[in-house]
Amino acid sequence: MQSFTALVRPPGISFPKAISNHPLKSEISFSKAKDQHRNYVEALKKAGAKILAMPPENSLPDSTFVEDAVFIFGDKAFLCSSKEETRRNEVESIEKTLKHYYKTVPLDFYLDGGDILDTPDTIFIGLSTRTDPKAIESLAKQIQKRVVSVPVLKGLHLKSAVSYLDKNILLLNPNRVDSSAFKNFQWIEVEENNSYAANCLVIGNQILIPSGFSSVRKKISKHGFKTIELNMSEFEKADGGITCLSVFLNE
Repeated sequence: MQSFTALVRPPGISFPKAISNHPLKSEISFSKAKDQHRNYVEALKKAGAKILAMPPENSLPDSTFVEDAVFIFGDKAFLCSSKEETRRNEVESIEKTLKHYYKTVPLDFYLDGGDILDTPDTIFIGLSTRTDPKAIESLAKQIQKRVVSVPVLKGLHLKSAVSYLDKNILLLNPNRVDSSAFKNFQWIEVEENNSYAANCLVIGNQILIPSGFSSVRKKISKHGFKTIELNMSEFEKADGGITCLSVFLNE
């Protein structure tokens, strides 16, 4: 994989108050989350990433989920406007950081980066409770790549249910999205009880996946990918996935 930098932000002290519908959200441990985030960053480093770390935002509970606030395409960093009012201030510090690397472009309307799945030929964007059609139309007019909207039927984001691995292969829970949009891909199907593992982070031939989902890991490994398991328990309780914690800057 070409050299890349990963933008990350550790969870702040208010992280246990993150927006979540998870049944165990009241049991989020800040100390465990900090440890898990450190392990996540170490895994990125071992995979070849240079780390661009922002300081924690202690007054913004969800701010560790940097993926939702920005989408990088070409020489532009599109700044996302969150439907959740308590998350709208997250983008300010991200804009200050990324303006040294990209032309920053504020987006109108509501869109979360977790709804954007970039594949070689097409960008799929989830129509979820966090992203609306006008935002998709606005972004599509500003990038030179095919954009397809995909209804999200269950769960928070499109990427909560589908990840692009490589070689035209998707890791997908077809019960949570309108899977007809992905008929031209090969699927590794994720069952509903393993749905959290449908969100994984691809770095070349390495796939970072949440620990505890051995059946999904074995399916991925059969396709020739190397899997690296990470404990994501505290972020899962906060309705966050493994991709939510970083944004890649290609060099």
